[in-house]
Amino acid sequence: MRTRLLLLGCLATACGGNISNDDLQFLNALPTREELSAKLPGAESFGSRGSSRQHLGSLALGELSQFYANTRRAADDFNRGLDGVFSYLEGVRKNPPTTRTPEFRIWGPMENPRHPGHEMRFKMEREPEGFTFRVEFRPMGSDEAAWWSALEGRVYPEGGPRRGEGTLSILMARMRDHGIQEPWFMGQERLDVDYQTSTLPISVRMHFVPDTLGSGTETGYVYHELPGGPGQMRFLGEDIDFVSGEQKEKVAVLSRWTQDQGGMATVEVTGGDVPAGSSATLVECWDASFRITYEKRSWEMLEEGNASSCPDVSALGE
Repeated sequence: MRTRLLLLGCLATACGGNISNDDLQFLNALPTREELSAKLPGAESFGSRGSSRQHLGSLALGELSQFYANTRRAADDFNRGLDGVFSYLEGVRKNPPTTRTPEFRIWGPMENPRHPGHEMRFKMEREPEGFTFRVEFRPMGSDEAAWWSALEGRVYPEGGPRRGEGTLSILMARMRDHGIQEPWFMGQERLDVDYQTSTLPISVRMHFVPDTLGSGTETGYVYHELPGGPGQMRFLGEDIDFVSGEQKEKVAVLSRWTQDQGGMATVEVTGGDVPAGSSATLVECWDASFRITYEKRSWEMLEEGNASSCPDVSALGE
C-alpha cells in the first residue's frame, strides 16, 4: 500500500513536478546536441593513423588523406564547441520548471558540480515570434540581484519540434570575470552559434571570437548536413606552409563527404608564397578508407588519379 501511494505521488508531481503540454512548447523549441553536431564518418576507424606526407601540397595517391584528417580535427573542434553549449542546456529537459507564468519558465536554481561555489538557473521567455533564453549564475547564497548571464540565445520555431532557426552565445570573458573557468575556451571572449533546422540541408555556423588581449585565435566553421546523407564543412587555417617557399599561407577548405563512399576537399590558398592578388587551388578526393584517390594542384598544373573516383556530393547543392 505504501509503495502504491508513493507511485501515485510521483505521478502527480513527476517526483518533483509535472512537465505540462505548455512546458513542452518551451522545451521543444530548443535543438539537441545530436541534431547540430558534425557527423563526419570514420572517427574511430581513422584514429591517430594520420598521413605520412611531409608537405601538405605533395601528391600521394593511396596515402591517408591529410584533408580528411584536417576536416576530422575541425569537426572535433566544432563538436567541442557544441558540447560546451549543451552541457548547460541538456539538464533542463530532465526536470520540470520550478517557476511558471503563461509566457515564462525558470528551471532552478540548482547546484553545478563543475563550478563549486556557484549555482545556476535556466530562464526562457515566450515572445510573439519565438523564445529567448539564458543560463544565469550567481554565487551560492546570493540574492536575486546577483544573477548574471553566461549564455544567451533566441529561437524561432518552424516546422515541428526542435525545428526552426536560432542563435546563441557563450559569454566566455564574462564567465572568467566571475571566476568560472573552462579550459576549452581560454583565450576566447565569446562563442557565437547560429543554426537552421527547418529546411534541408541543416546548417550550423560557429564563430570563436578571441579576447582583446589577443591570446586566442579567431576561428569559424560552417556545417551543412542532409540527415543520413552527405555533409560538408567550411573552415579556415592561417600560417600554414602549403606552397613551397619561405612564407606561410592562408588556407580556406571546403570538405564534403558521403557516409560510405569517401569525400573531397576543395582548397583555396592565398598569401604567403602565392603571388599577391591571386590564389592557388587544390582538389583532393578520398575513398571510404580515407585514402587519396585523386589530387589536382593549380599552381603546378599537376593532376594525379582519376576525377571520376570522387564521390557524388551534388545533393548538397553549389
